[in-house]
Amino acid sequence: MIIVIDGPAGAGKSTTAREVARRAGLDYVDSGAIYRAFTVLFNHYDKDQTRFLNSLDQHSMQFEFRLDQARVLLDQKEITDTIRMPQVNDHVSEVAKMPVIRQRVREILQNTSKNKKVIMEGRDLGTVVFPDAEIKFFLTADARSRAQRRFDELQRNGETVSFEEVCRNVEKRDQIDSTRNIAPLRKADDAIVIDSSGMSFEEQVARILMYIDQYRTAKIY
Repeated sequence: MIIVIDGPAGAGKSTTAREVARRAGLDYVDSGAIYRAFTVLFNHYDKDQTRFLNSLDQHSMQFEFRLDQARVLLDQKEITDTIRMPQVNDHVSEVAKMPVIRQRVREILQNTSKNKKVIMEGRDLGTVVFPDAEIKFFLTADARSRAQRRFDELQRNGETVSFEEVCRNVEKRDQIDSTRNIAPLRKADDAIVIDSSGMSFEEQVARILMYIDQYRTAKIY
């Protein structure tokens, strides 16, 4: 069974998918970890796109996803912690725009998820990577709700930023995501929309679990 979650930035896709995986006994496949692994390699080649792309067949990557834990190896070397480093954060969007990398990630996701019960979140999963996924969710919320969540997160991390600045950043990200040429933000026609504006985290997790339970019950009977 494959379950996918898409939606705009700040909707809480990653944290929601992890918690749903934990409660529903699913493996959480972190699509972002795969892009980050390629970004580690991109940085290794000093961010030279030509050298980086020409090197892809010279390297091996392995991904293991169990519940909400990911393990990533590059050329048999563990890089699970490395993919979360700031220098990777700074360039992962650049790598994710490359058509060759998007195709490779698509193939890895499809191979990784074969014959498994998984949930994953990420761009174009329901429209391109897994158009036949059993359940597709589009998790969204109004811009101010998403900005508030992001603002609260930054405050907890000790960062000084104004709420108005976070709002502007969220609105700018929405504009970029919905109009970019490669993998623009788009809801799959058969996706279940979860508008979490005004919902607590527990409520949005419960809503998604309800749909999963309904699907499982229908499959039994």
